[in-house]
Amino acid sequence: MTESSRRTLLCAGAGLLSLSAGCLDEFGSSTSEDTPTDDDDSDGNDPESGDNETESTATGDLETTANVRFDHADVPMEPEATLVTSADRADRWLDDHEFVDDVIPEFVEETLFEESVLLALESDAPNLCYKMALEDVTLEETDDSDDGDAQLSLEAAVIDESEDDELCGQQMIAVGQLVRATFDGEPATSASVTIDDADGETHELSIDVESDSDES
Repeated sequence: MTESSRRTLLCAGAGLLSLSAGCLDEFGSSTSEDTPTDDDDSDGNDPESGDNETESTATGDLETTANVRFDHADVPMEPEATLVTSADRADRWLDDHEFVDDVIPEFVEETLFEESVLLALESDAPNLCYKMALEDVTLEETDDSDDGDAQLSLEAAVIDESEDDELCGQQMIAVGQLVRATFDGEPATSASVTIDDADGETHELSIDVESDSDES
């Protein structure tokens, strides 16, 4: 790998969340992997993980990422992102969301915040055949940094998974990705997020430890 200030880790989740017409009240979480590897023995129910070696920065090397997708009935007005850097903040985020199973709470519980952060990405979707796909995760040095500090950069898109002849339950839902980034050293304390919504509109968000997402 060449030395660069941009370390890229492609993290795409695979596996499809099966949704049938008429299931208007079913919301939950999915731990499908977007990009399975040849030697992956997973049954599709484990969070996606990836490895990435990077040169050392003050923020620390980005070692691995893992992500789970989810949906729920509390639809946001616009795409949003939340950076979670502590167990207390994670508990507050869980309290603000209602999930039908334990996949998301267990994913949060497994996170060691001494070495990891969580990023929650959410957007609205027009029916039950949509999901949010995580397309890219990178660690980038900030433009105004003189000491090697870096921030996470994530790209995601809301996509329609339905087949041409598939009927989809017509109900607005919230779709999202919960991403864990693990570091060798100090975790990142800020991130930039790009989300393409269901209409194809691009939203660029900036988040740090002091606030939730602000669209730029």
